[in-house]
Amino acid sequence: MSDELTTHSGGRSIGWFLRMDSALNHDFCPWANRWVYWLKNPFWDLVLAVVASAACGVLLNSYAFCLTGILLLITGVGVIFPWLTMRGIDGHVAFDVRRTRVNRPVLVRLQIRNRWPWPVWGLSVVRGFAVRDTADTAEGVSLARVPGWSTVDFSWQFVPVRRGRYPLMLPEVETGFPFGLYRASRATTVEGHLVVWPQTVALAGMPDACETNRADDDLADRRVGDFGDILGTRPFRDGDSLRRVHWAQTARQQMLIVTERQAPAMTSVRVTLDSDPASYRGMSSPGAEDRLFELCVRVAASVCESLHRQHSRVELVTGDQLLAAGEAATGFDRLMDALAQVTLAERPGLRRHRGWSEADGFRIAVTTPAGLSGPSCRWNGQHVITVAVEAERETSGGRLWIRLEGSDAVDRMLPRLWKGACSVR
Repeated sequence: MSDELTTHSGGRSIGWFLRMDSALNHDFCPWANRWVYWLKNPFWDLVLAVVASAACGVLLNSYAFCLTGILLLITGVGVIFPWLTMRGIDGHVAFDVRRTRVNRPVLVRLQIRNRWPWPVWGLSVVRGFAVRDTADTAEGVSLARVPGWSTVDFSWQFVPVRRGRYPLMLPEVETGFPFGLYRASRATTVEGHLVVWPQTVALAGMPDACETNRADDDLADRRVGDFGDILGTRPFRDGDSLRRVHWAQTARQQMLIVTERQAPAMTSVRVTLDSDPASYRGMSSPGAEDRLFELCVRVAASVCESLHRQHSRVELVTGDQLLAAGEAATGFDRLMDALAQVTLAERPGLRRHRGWSEADGFRIAVTTPAGLSGPSCRWNGQHVITVAVEAERETSGGRLWIRLEGSDAVDRMLPRLWKGACSVR
């Protein structure tokens, strides 16, 4: 019985403390925040204390000036020391790799040089890596002590949560030591940059209607054929042309050796990402336009990567850019770099480019229901994939191929619908 009473009494106490905490942290006057938020900075609190103590010294007792002097000393040290410290600090940021993907850790290296004879405490790296790149962001990396007249190397694992090119802005090293009244900062130098590719999902299968004409100028680095550069050598087989005999290796090996060359790419697919801002307007919730565009980018990246892995020549149209990726890795890297940095500020995609006719290849367009409801001629002859964050009404105006609905549609629906559209068994 006593245990039950103790438990009941403890529950009532916890409930009382929770209510008190809620009342003390409740914002009763949100309209007045812009007038009083500056009081959160302890520097201004000390300034008010200095003014109040000086007023007491003038009006009440001169001994109050002792408190004024102490407060002025604290304020001066808290402001001058961080400012002076950062005048002798130099920082240099570098990445171990040039490219990565969302949610994949990357090692970031920071070299700090202290030109002052005294050690430095309380350093932190701010800006450049946080998603919310504002001047008052609380996100950053804290650093250990840096001895005087020395250079110290730091490293940490950075996990990007959004695609893009990092650092987002020039990183800064700052300190508020010793009192945190004033935070002095100094910009660092950056060696290179980091491109974060969007997340993708693996798609099995090739669309049945892909173009299968041979193209001798689109050569594969990973398949053997009769064109292009030499990939290697092998023993002679029945039916091999004598023109392919490598006579130097034949003489050395005392047997017929032939060369293997590149094979022409067999398929060609063009993927168009709709980056027209008009296709993403009219969303009800704040930030939904950006989330929808990110989903479209993920779909386009998944399609391009999956087709490239199946030895297809992929062309990407986004904004006013046309990027082609054959079997070579460099072309695919440029294509994914463009998808990592594309924004809605682009101009609408071009309908025609030199060397491409309406009948060539297999064309896929990634857009939204609003984009599909636009002029129908915009998507003529294309297999359209529409992406929506919530269920949409039926739309027309294009050749709708795959419909994705929901914030998790890329991971949950796209592989299955792609497999069905490609008739993969």
